Amino acid sequence: MLRNTLSALGLCVLFAGCASHKVQSVAYDPASDARIRVYFGTDTHFYFNTECEPKKHAFSFANRGMWVARPRMLNLANTTIGMPVPEDAYRYYDEYVIKANEPLTITLDTGGTSQTGGVVFSTPREHAAGTFVPQAGKDYEAFAVRRSGYFRLNVRRLIVDGERVRTEPVAVPAARECADSAESPAG
Repeated sequence: MLRNTLSALGLCVLFAGCASHKVQSVAYDPASDARIRVYFGTDTHFYFNTECEPKKHAFSFANRGMWVARPRMLNLANTTIGMPVPEDAYRYYDEYVIKANEPLTITLDTGGTSQTGGVVFSTPREHAAGTFVPQAGKDYEAFAVRRSGYFRLNVRRLIVDGERVRTEPVAVPAARECADSAESPAG
């Protein structure tokens, strides 16, 4: 009896987490800020005010960036700040206010080895990095795509057109690796 009750309670908690949206009240000034939605599924980092990707150091735990998304299995609650949602939006995401008119470098990583219930999954590691300058008062989405067999960062701008939300692609050149610590973000 107790086991059945605990199982039912566990399922209720699991499904409640899947269906929830956390709406956060954050400071947003359209004159100096932009907003960005990041979809779940890849490890995603933001590096602010830099056009390059910081070097990864094996023994450095200070990423100098902000980890904004990662693959999730249990906590699938969206964190929203009121951005418009296009019809083709993916189901799970988080939204952020970012500084406008400064370069933003975004990195995506996927693959590796994981274990679920005794089964080991291994997929090739893939990495993409790109940079763009968000404009004040604009809304963006960032997510991974596979084009012509290559793993890429895709950024698009959201445009409210009456009752509809349409999108337009944003040019995101590949981010080069930062040359030295003076060029890396202070983070």
